[in-house]
Amino acid sequence: MGDGPAGEREGLTATVLVPTTGDRGPLLPFSVGSVLAQTVTDIEVFLLLDGAEPETREAAELLASRDRRVRVFAFPKSARRGERERHAVLTEHARGRIVCYLCDRDLWLPDHLAEMDRVLSGADFGHTLRFAMEEGDRIGVRHVIDLADPADRAVQAHHSSVLPLSMGGHTMDLYRRLPHGWRTTPPGRGTDRYMWSQILAEPSCRVGWSPQPTVLYFKRGDHPGWSTARRTALLEHWSAVIDDPAEVELLRRRAWEAILVDRSDRARRLRHLDRPWVDRAAERALPEHSYRALRRRAVAGRDRLRRRP
Repeated sequence: MGDGPAGEREGLTATVLVPTTGDRGPLLPFSVGSVLAQTVTDIEVFLLLDGAEPETREAAELLASRDRRVRVFAFPKSARRGERERHAVLTEHARGRIVCYLCDRDLWLPDHLAEMDRVLSGADFGHTLRFAMEEGDRIGVRHVIDLADPADRAVQAHHSSVLPLSMGGHTMDLYRRLPHGWRTTPPGRGTDRYMWSQILAEPSCRVGWSPQPTVLYFKRGDHPGWSTARRTALLEHWSAVIDDPAEVELLRRRAWEAILVDRSDRARRLRHLDRPWVDRAAERALPEHSYRALRRRAVAGRDRLRRRP
C-alpha cells in the first residue's frame, strides 16, 4: 500500500484514481502527465496497480518519485478490475473533496479538474461532454449524453457503454453515503457502468453536467484492444498536441461542430417521420417487430428534441 503523512494532504480539491494493470507502464507518463498538468494543482493522484507487471510498477514509482502528489498502491490481480481495492484506497486514504478517475489510455485537457470542480460545486455526481477520439483523428459524437437528464439516465441503466470512467466524478461526501461503493462487478457487466448505476440509484444524488469537452477518450477495440506500444504512440502524439493552448481550443471547436452537424442531421431525419411515404418504405424494408421498435424510438427522440429549447 502507499504511504505518506495524511495530515499534509487534508483539504485537497481532488483525489484522482488512475487504475492500471499488466504491461501498461509506458502509458503512464502521458496519462498521468495530463493529470499533473491540470490547472487545479492541489490534488493527489493514486495509481492503482491491479496485477501490474514489474516494469509497470517501476514506471509508476518513477512518477511518484518525481512528484509528491503521486502515490502508488500495488495489489495482486483481482477477479475484475480491482474494484474492492479502489474502495479501500478511497475510504482509507483519499483527502480530496471530489474524486475523479482517469483510464490509463486516456488524456485530460488541462482544465478538466477545474470544470469538474465547478460541476460538483452544485452536484454530487457529474461529468463533462462525452465524445470520442476515433481513428483517423475523427471526433465521434454518437453517444453524447447528459446524465442530469432523467431520460438519459434511463438509457444509462441498460446501455453497454454510456459514460467512460475518465469523464465521471463525484464528491467524497456522496461516496460515503453509497451502500457499497466500488465492489466486484458481476460477469458480463461493465465495471464503470455498474458503479455509475449504483451512484444514480442513490435517492439523494444530485447530478450535474458540463457541455465542455475536457477528456480525450481513446477506445481502440474491446479489452485489451490495441497493444500497449500502439497506445503509447497515440498518447505521445496527443500529449504534444494538448500542450499547445491553441490546439486545445481547436479541439473544443471541432467537438462542438461535430455535435452540431450530428444533431442537425438527426433533426432532419426525424422530420421525415411525419411523411407517410417514409413510414411505408421503412415498413416494407424491415421486419414488422423491428420497424415498430425503431418507430417508437425515433418518435420518442423527435419529441425530446421538440421539448428542448
